[in-house]
Amino acid sequence: MDASPVLPPSATALGISFDGRAYHYREYSYERIADALAYARQDRDRPDFREDTTPRQWKQWAGPTPEERLHMAAHGIVYEHGRYCYGPYRYDLLSAALAYAQHAPGLARPGG
Repeated sequence: MDASPVLPPSATALGISFDGRAYHYREYSYERIADALAYARQDRDRPDFREDTTPRQWKQWAGPTPEERLHMAAHGIVYEHGRYCYGPYRYDLLSAALAYAQHAPGLARPGG
Protein backbone atom coordinates (compact mmCIF):
# COMPACT_ATOMS: atom_id res chain seq x y z
CA MET A 1 0.00 0.00 0.00
CA ASP A 2 1.78 3.11 -1.15
CA ALA A 3 -0.92 5.38 -2.52
CA SER A 4 -0.69 8.82 -1.03
CA PRO A 5 -3.84 9.70 0.86
CA VAL A 6 -5.85 12.65 -0.31
CA LEU A 7 -6.30 15.14 2.50
CA PRO A 8 -9.88 16.01 3.36
CA PRO A 9 -10.76 19.71 3.08
CA SER A 10 -11.06 19.91 6.88
CA ALA A 11 -7.38 18.92 7.25
CA THR A 12 -6.22 21.41 4.64
CA ALA A 13 -8.27 24.18 6.28
CA LEU A 14 -6.52 23.46 9.59
CA GLY A 15 -3.09 23.73 7.96
CA ILE A 16 -2.30 20.02 7.89
CA SER A 17 -0.13 18.70 5.09
CA PHE A 18 1.04 15.26 3.99
CA ASP A 19 4.50 14.53 2.60
CA GLY A 20 3.94 10.96 1.43
CA ARG A 21 4.95 9.55 4.80
CA ALA A 22 3.64 11.71 7.63
CA TYR A 23 0.97 14.29 8.35
CA HIS A 24 2.25 17.65 9.55
CA TYR A 25 0.69 20.39 11.62
CA ARG A 26 2.98 23.30 12.38
CA GLU A 27 6.31 21.77 13.45
CA TYR A 28 4.76 18.45 14.48
CA SER A 29 4.57 15.19 12.52
CA TYR A 30 2.04 12.40 12.89
CA GLU A 31 1.70 8.93 11.40
CA ARG A 32 -2.09 9.08 11.63
CA ILE A 33 -4.26 11.85 10.21
CA ALA A 34 -6.65 11.49 13.15
CA ASP A 35 -3.86 12.53 15.53
CA ALA A 36 -2.94 15.55 13.41
CA LEU A 37 -6.58 16.62 13.20
CA ALA A 38 -7.12 16.20 16.94
CA TYR A 39 -4.10 18.29 17.86
CA ALA A 40 -4.83 20.98 15.27
CA ARG A 41 -8.39 21.34 16.58
CA GLN A 42 -7.20 21.40 20.19
CA ASP A 43 -4.52 23.96 19.35
CA ARG A 44 -6.97 26.23 17.55
CA ASP A 45 -9.48 26.05 20.41
CA ARG A 46 -7.01 27.67 22.81
CA PRO A 47 -7.92 31.26 23.72
CA ASP A 48 -4.38 32.46 22.96
CA PHE A 49 -4.14 30.71 19.57
CA ARG A 50 -2.35 32.65 16.84
CA GLU A 51 -2.19 31.60 13.24
CA ASP A 52 1.32 30.48 12.30
CA THR A 53 2.31 32.14 9.05
CA THR A 54 5.77 30.56 8.91
CA PRO A 55 5.99 28.47 5.75
CA ARG A 56 7.10 24.91 6.44
CA GLN A 57 8.99 22.82 3.94
CA TRP A 58 8.82 19.08 4.43
CA LYS A 59 10.75 16.64 2.29
CA GLN A 60 8.38 14.96 -0.11
CA TRP A 61 8.69 11.18 0.06
CA ALA A 62 8.20 9.25 -3.12
CA GLY A 63 7.41 5.59 -3.35
CA PRO A 64 9.85 3.12 -4.82
CA THR A 65 10.60 3.09 -8.52
CA PRO A 66 9.75 0.05 -10.66
CA GLU A 67 13.42 -0.99 -10.55
CA GLU A 68 13.49 -0.68 -6.76
CA ARG A 69 10.31 -2.74 -6.53
CA LEU A 70 12.09 -5.57 -8.35
CA HIS A 71 14.87 -5.52 -5.74
CA MET A 72 12.30 -5.38 -2.97
CA ALA A 73 10.34 -8.34 -4.33
CA ALA A 74 13.48 -10.44 -4.58
CA HIS A 75 14.01 -9.99 -0.83
CA GLY A 76 10.41 -9.90 0.41
CA ILE A 77 10.45 -6.19 1.26
CA VAL A 78 7.18 -4.26 1.04
CA TYR A 79 6.48 -0.53 1.04
CA GLU A 80 3.77 0.51 3.50
CA HIS A 81 2.83 3.95 4.77
CA GLY A 82 6.07 5.52 3.55
CA ARG A 83 8.34 2.87 5.07
CA TYR A 84 10.20 -0.13 3.71
CA CYS A 85 9.17 -3.18 5.72
CA TYR A 86 11.11 -6.39 6.08
CA GLY A 87 9.65 -8.89 8.50
CA PRO A 88 8.75 -6.97 11.68
CA TYR A 89 11.16 -4.11 10.90
CA ARG A 90 10.48 -0.72 9.30
CA TYR A 91 13.13 1.31 7.50
CA ASP A 92 13.24 4.85 6.18
CA LEU A 93 15.69 3.86 3.45
CA LEU A 94 15.42 1.02 0.99
CA SER A 95 19.18 0.51 1.20
CA ALA A 96 18.89 -0.24 4.93
CA ALA A 97 16.06 -2.73 4.37
CA LEU A 98 18.00 -4.45 1.60
CA ALA A 99 21.15 -4.64 3.71
CA TYR A 100 19.29 -6.31 6.55
CA ALA A 101 17.38 -8.63 4.22
CA GLN A 102 20.71 -9.80 2.79
CA HIS A 103 22.14 -10.22 6.30
CA ALA A 104 19.08 -12.02 7.71
CA PRO A 105 17.19 -13.77 4.91
CA GLY A 106 13.88 -15.47 5.56
CA LEU A 107 12.03 -12.77 7.48
CA ALA A 108 9.73 -11.76 4.64
CA ARG A 109 6.04 -11.61 5.52
CA PRO A 110 3.91 -14.36 4.04
CA GLY A 111 2.54 -13.01 0.77
CA GLY A 112 4.81 -9.92 1.08
